[in-house]
Amino acid sequence: MSSQLLFSVAGARGIVGKTIDADVVTRLTLAYCSVLPAGPVVVGRDTRPSGESFAYSVIGAVTGTGRDVIHAGIATTPTVEMVTEGTDAVGGIIVTASHNPIEWNALKFLDERGIFITKEQGAKVHAAYTEGRFQFADGTSIGKIAEYPNAAQEHIDAILKLDVIEVAAIRAKKLTVVLDCINGAGSVIAPQLLEALGVHVIPLNCVPDGNFYRDPEPRPENLRDLAEAVKKSGASLGLATDPDADRLALVDETGQAISEEYTLALASDVVLEAHKGPVVVNLSTSAWLDFVAKKHGVPVYRTPVGEAHVVDLMLAKKGVVGGEGNGGVIYPALHAGRDAMLGMALILQLLATRQATLSEVVRDYPALLITKDKVALRGAFAPGRISDALRLHNPVTLDTQDGVKATFADGWIHLRVSNTEGLVRVIAEGPDPARAAALQQIAREVLDASW
Repeated sequence: MSSQLLFSVAGARGIVGKTIDADVVTRLTLAYCSVLPAGPVVVGRDTRPSGESFAYSVIGAVTGTGRDVIHAGIATTPTVEMVTEGTDAVGGIIVTASHNPIEWNALKFLDERGIFITKEQGAKVHAAYTEGRFQFADGTSIGKIAEYPNAAQEHIDAILKLDVIEVAAIRAKKLTVVLDCINGAGSVIAPQLLEALGVHVIPLNCVPDGNFYRDPEPRPENLRDLAEAVKKSGASLGLATDPDADRLALVDETGQAISEEYTLALASDVVLEAHKGPVVVNLSTSAWLDFVAKKHGVPVYRTPVGEAHVVDLMLAKKGVVGGEGNGGVIYPALHAGRDAMLGMALILQLLATRQATLSEVVRDYPALLITKDKVALRGAFAPGRISDALRLHNPVTLDTQDGVKATFADGWIHLRVSNTEGLVRVIAEGPDPARAAALQQIAREVLDASW
C-alpha cells in the first residue's frame, strides 16, 4: 500500500482503504515524530468522514512517542498552522486532503513555525517511513492530550487586528454574503468571522459534517449552486472555500463565478495599497498578479507550485504578500500560510474602500483567460523533450524549475506533474478565449509528442 502513496512537500496522501488507512497513518506519524525534537505536537483535521478515525491514529502515535498532543479538533489548515506557531509545539499534523475528492485523505506536516516542513525534512520523514525507523516511549512516558478550544476565535481576532483591515468601514458597508464552505472545516470559523465584520451571512453548506456536495476544488465550474444562490438572494457576493479552507473563490453580485485566480490578485491589491514590497507566487499563477505588482511598483518572484516553495521564497525575499493562484492568499503579517478567512477579510476590505461592486472592480483588470486542464500520466514526464518541442513555437522564455513553463508575448503555458494526484496539469493563459484555447492545444500536442 505504501508504494502508492503520493508524497510531496506538503506531506503524504492517498485513497482511503486503498493507499492510505489507519496503519499507514500511524506509521507516517511515527516517521514524522522521529525527525522532531522533544516537545508537543498540534493535531487538527478537516471534516471528511475518514478524518476522525485518522486523527485518533495520529494522536495515538504521537502520544506513543512520549510527546503531548495539543488537540485543535476540527479546524482549518491555517488555524492549525497558527496554533502551532503560537504555542510551544515543535510541529503540527493536519489530517486533510484539501481539495481532493472525499475518498482521499492525507497528513500535512508542519514545523515549529507552523509552516510546511522543507523538502529535506520531508525526505527524512519518507526515509524513516519506508525503513520503519520509529521511536517509542516506555509505558511510564506516554504523552498527554490537551484540548485547544479557542483556536478559531484566536484566528478571527488576529485577522480583525490587522492594520490592512478596517473593521468599521466593512461594517458600515452592510454587505450580504452567500457563504459556501462545502461542509468542511471552514463551516464554523468563516461565518463567525463574517458576522464579526458586520456581514449578513446566508450559509450554503456550512454544516461541519463532511458532506461534500460538490467537487471540492473551488473553481467556477463547481460553484453553480453558489452562483444561483447569489442571484436569487441579491447578495453582494458569494464566497467559497475548499474543505480545509486554505483556498477561496468568488462569485460576483450578478451571480457570475469568476476565476479563483482573481482572489490573490484582488487581495494583493489591498495589501500593496498599504504596504509596498515584493510579491511571491507560483509559476502557475495568473499574470493578473504582474498587473497588480506593476501598478504598485513592486517586483514579482515565482516559485515551483506548492505552498512550501512560495513560503520559503517569501521569507527569503521578505515578501509582503503572495500565495498561489488557486485561491490561496498568504500575508506573513498574519501568518506565512494560505488562508481563506484572511482572503475573505481582504476582499471585503476592497469592496468597502473602493465603493464598487466586485464586478466593477474586476472590470479594471486586464482581459485574460486562464484555462486549467489535467491529463493522465501515460509515461515518464520528459521536461527536456517538452522544452525542445516548445522552442519550435518561439517562446520568449522557458522556465524548467517545475515542469516546463513557456512564456510568449501574448500568454503562457505551464505543464507539470501534479503534487497531489497522478496526472499532468496543463495550464494556459491568453488575452482572449481563442488565444487561450490555441495555447492549450499547443500544450497538449507537445505533451502527447513527448511520451
